[in-house]
Amino acid sequence: MNNNTPNMQGESHDVVIIGAGFVGVATALWLQIQGHKVTIVDPDPFVEGAYYGNACTIATYANIPVATPAILKQIPNLLLNPQSPLSVRWPYLPQLAPWLIRFLMASTPNKVENIARELGILLSHVNTAFEPLFKESNAQELLDINGTMYLYSSEESFRNARTDIELRRNNGIPVEELSHGDIADLEPNLNPIYHKGIMFTNGYHVRSPLQLLKNMGAAVVARGGKIVKSKALSIQRISPTEINIATQSGDVKGNKVVVAAGAWSRQFASQVGDRVPLDTEQGYHVMYNGAQDLLNRPVGWADVGFYMTPMDTALRAAGTVELGGLKNPPNPKRIKLISDTVKTLLPQLGEHDAEWTGFRPSIPDSMPVIGPSAKDKDVFYSFGHGHIGMTLSGVSGKIIADLISQNEPEVNIQPFRVDRF
Repeated sequence: MNNNTPNMQGESHDVVIIGAGFVGVATALWLQIQGHKVTIVDPDPFVEGAYYGNACTIATYANIPVATPAILKQIPNLLLNPQSPLSVRWPYLPQLAPWLIRFLMASTPNKVENIARELGILLSHVNTAFEPLFKESNAQELLDINGTMYLYSSEESFRNARTDIELRRNNGIPVEELSHGDIADLEPNLNPIYHKGIMFTNGYHVRSPLQLLKNMGAAVVARGGKIVKSKALSIQRISPTEINIATQSGDVKGNKVVVAAGAWSRQFASQVGDRVPLDTEQGYHVMYNGAQDLLNRPVGWADVGFYMTPMDTALRAAGTVELGGLKNPPNPKRIKLISDTVKTLLPQLGEHDAEWTGFRPSIPDSMPVIGPSAKDKDVFYSFGHGHIGMTLSGVSGKIIADLISQNEPEVNIQPFRVDRF
């Protein structure tokens, strides 16, 4: 492939991208498509970051923020009940308090409606933004297009979900309601302890997120991109036209920089002069080798907030949220919560074969930061995607590439600007 044939309006740039997760690699590919040279910096590219441990879904329906009016009523339970889908580690609470205040401020009905609308617009561009990237990385064989199901254990649980269902529909996201019998027909291996469910007919999933990311990384290299395996330490402007990224193994220079370091992005934004309320959600998964044929599609369970997803050689159960910072050790109670719930839904399973924990970058309003720095016109941000980093990676990458190429993005980026807080 030839990366010297520009497909853009402006000049070609040397762009350094901090972070080799889905967002960083998708951004690199889009920049190359538009004629730029790219260098990705990451200490452990394509190993076991958040991109590896996710629920595998391309969640084109995920426009509902974590903070909603219902959350306000649940705060005591969230803080005190270790079995809740979202929990807080008490020792981290003082440090988390400013983030939690913004989180609660974002949960008012008007703000939730605005957030759901803006995320819905962003999600409506997911498939078209992914199309060329999937083609570049031979990804079609890794995709399973069969919808995504979500289950509710009781009439009350389903009734509580009605607001979210209508908020999705109002933003153009199709939701099909399922009866108990519909679910049994679609997923006969499930223990029929559910009441009702919904199907996101436009959802699909990746049978191996890590393999997809490796394919995309290989496409970046095939186009002439470089991957520097080293930890980025700092961003420093050294001239009007050049920025230096100091790494543990030396300096990397470019005339544009993209910060796509996920949960580790705040430190780099701070070095440039931008303050961002970014914190971390610790997620978990367990794996059941050889059990992938028990389900036909990802199945979510509302009571615990997790998905069971059939992968290439295993069934993965992933999810829950724990707020405890980047130094939070793995919590065995979260693993047990997931594995115990899986066994109630699929009692034919034995013990899980593997487990994982990792850190998602979380912004209080569930909206990523996408766009230029407010302090340096040559630094761009793409982080804070929360639960939908893989889903939004293609469209986020295209927006950043368009900005660097001085093309008008297809999406209004004002709601996602870094200085919105």
